[in-house]
Amino acid sequence: MRKYPTQVMSVFVLCCMGLIISSCKDDDPPAAKPQLSFALDEITANEADGTLEVEVVLDKPATQDITIEYAIAGDAVDDATAAENENSDYEIVSEYLEVVIVAGETKGIIELDIYSDFDLEGAETIELSIEEVNSELVEITREDETVITVNQEDGIAIVLEWADPSAAGQADMDIIIRVGPTVNNWTGITGSFFPGVTGPEITFVPKATTLAAFGMSYTYYEGTLNPLAFTATFVDVVNGTPEPVNQRTVYNGSYTLANINKWEDPATTKVVQTFEKVNGAFTTPTEITTPDAGSRYGASIGVPAITLKKSQGSRVSAEIRSKFGL
Repeated sequence: MRKYPTQVMSVFVLCCMGLIISSCKDDDPPAAKPQLSFALDEITANEADGTLEVEVVLDKPATQDITIEYAIAGDAVDDATAAENENSDYEIVSEYLEVVIVAGETKGIIELDIYSDFDLEGAETIELSIEEVNSELVEITREDETVITVNQEDGIAIVLEWADPSAAGQADMDIIIRVGPTVNNWTGITGSFFPGVTGPEITFVPKATTLAAFGMSYTYYEGTLNPLAFTATFVDVVNGTPEPVNQRTVYNGSYTLANINKWEDPATTKVVQTFEKVNGAFTTPTEITTPDAGSRYGASIGVPAITLKKSQGSRVSAEIRSKFGL
């Protein structure tokens, strides 16, 4: 019987093993796709935080740029979709409704500017959700949504209150607040001027503001009360919570029918109380002065593009009224 050399047998065996190994490799499952999600499903922010970064992440890098389209919802108002004369709460400063994760990287950033404003509000939400991606090389996970809760920033609320309608008469009052670098140089205007003969009217000055001076006009818009007694209460708001009633500072005022100012240009209303921000802290407001009949109209400050209308005044929510005990 012919015998094959040992070396030939070894080569034959190795070849067979190679076929087996090759066959096994052909049957291996494909590598798992990178998983796409938001880094966090819940984020808490504050109106004074300024810029906020939201991360969209892959659990491992992809081999090509991944373009993700996302949608926006929630009760906070996006600057890009705000109605005319509607105050917005935030702005997306990165690419709008789109974010890219560059090949070889594992995250993309959605950048938002949260607005510090003169509105007193409850917590608001911004909801972001992944809609689709431009590649089949990645897989969207169930963590495809994130909810950002934006809490009320710290500051001072000014609450204007007056008597409810009665047999003695009724009144409609407004708060108009001038702002600027000094009490002699007003450069902007805002306020609370919802139409109606019941109060309160509430405006808010954020602690984060870079403005230095504030001039308050408590206007007697129209009515029949004579005299009209009213109060302006200054309330510190910290972490969305107003200070206790017994710690609030109350200022008293009284007008007559001669002080009625049915303004059309709010810049012609008379400043009757001022306060400032010095070294990061608000000063104690002055007492309320009562204009005489000849001076209830102040000179217009000439602020460009004044568009305030009485119907645009902010009526605070039931939540805020309850917090303030109103």
